[in-house]
Amino acid sequence: MTVLTLLVIFFALIVVGAPIAVALGLSTVVTSLLFSPMPPAIIGQKIFANLDHFSLMAVPFFFFAAAFMESGGLVTRLVGLANSMVGHWKGGLGVTSVLSCMFFAAISGSSPATVAAIGRTMFPALVKEGYSKDYAIGAIATAGSIGILIPPSIPLILYGFVTETSITRLFIAGIVPGIMYGCGMMLMARFLAGRLDYEPRERASWAERGRAFRMAGPALTLPLFIFVGIYGFPEFTLLGFHYDGGAVFTPTEAAIIATVLAIVIGLWVYREHTLRSLGGTIMETAPRVGMIFWVAANAILFGFFVTSIGLPDQITQTILDANMPPWLFLLTVNLLLVVVGFFMEGVPVILMFVPLLFPAATTLGIDPVHFAIIVVVNIELGLITPPVGLNLFVGSSIANMPVLSVFKACLPWSLVTVIMLGIVTYIPEVSLFLPNLMQGTN
Repeated sequence: MTVLTLLVIFFALIVVGAPIAVALGLSTVVTSLLFSPMPPAIIGQKIFANLDHFSLMAVPFFFFAAAFMESGGLVTRLVGLANSMVGHWKGGLGVTSVLSCMFFAAISGSSPATVAAIGRTMFPALVKEGYSKDYAIGAIATAGSIGILIPPSIPLILYGFVTETSITRLFIAGIVPGIMYGCGMMLMARFLAGRLDYEPRERASWAERGRAFRMAGPALTLPLFIFVGIYGFPEFTLLGFHYDGGAVFTPTEAAIIATVLAIVIGLWVYREHTLRSLGGTIMETAPRVGMIFWVAANAILFGFFVTSIGLPDQITQTILDANMPPWLFLLTVNLLLVVVGFFMEGVPVILMFVPLLFPAATTLGIDPVHFAIIVVVNIELGLITPPVGLNLFVGSSIANMPVLSVFKACLPWSLVTVIMLGIVTYIPEVSLFLPNLMQGTN
């Protein structure tokens, strides 16, 4: 009865238009008052204790790093590099859009930020080149979802926070699936361009590629710095100096360093930033960061309540009593998260449903890192499905198209997402090969 009341109040608030954060918090408080009162002091202490967490500091800094990259001219240089590399392919500008999303994903950690940053540059270029608006916005809105799979990834940070899984291992696990997903999207870009008979561009000369690489060099130092710092160096001895190997800094420290580097490059290398523009970027980005933590605070309260009434244990016991094999459990999780993704953003999905499903997954022997990648790819699918898909709304504002039209444009591209979901679900080595390899070399 307690769980039923909680869900009824929650979905009733969603139906009447309440923000997701309000629905999470209010449904928890009302249900608690009716069935299992929690003292207000405990509620406040629990929320503060969970938000006052070192790993969560990475979230706002990766948001700010992405914003400073976009406003500081780094995105333009990365797009230029991608275009010099693949612009001559069939559907080259579409392939460039995907590759640019992959470059930006290696720094931003956010899908909507990736769509916004790459879309503002690539959508007008695609349309000017003769590509249809559907092709252009479908490519950008769908490929932008790679932003939460290729590390750094804000959803993976939150997953690591909720499940106490190593964020470094989670980041490493996203590399191979992210590259595979990006390659699949580039193949789809070529395929759709071939069907629509777009003419390829002229191949860039090696001199032009070298110039593009030099221009993008400072921007490329950010993902390189993040990668080396988080994943570290192998053990070595040089000129009498011995290094034991391992990481140089934590993911949270990497986020802070990436933000500082983005500011430095924008101010003194590309010189497209001023102190005034930095202030404007901060003011524009801060509300998005605040919204993430407002949702997180209420989702943490929701998760604390359902855990206190024993719901995760009940779910685990039900699955064990039903003798559900792991493959069927994962299929059920995928179906559940696909449906949930229609109505919720990635942050509440992780903070609400991962605490419920994670105990059952680990009991069935599913690796926590493998399960994380499955959850993130499900969230990617939710980003391009109405009515709440954030990438659709960002794409709609860029292309000046109705959200439903953007969704229809994304449909052929979303086939790659569905195939990728099947691969990461039932071939765990795709996610676990690299973390296990790097762990074995340390």
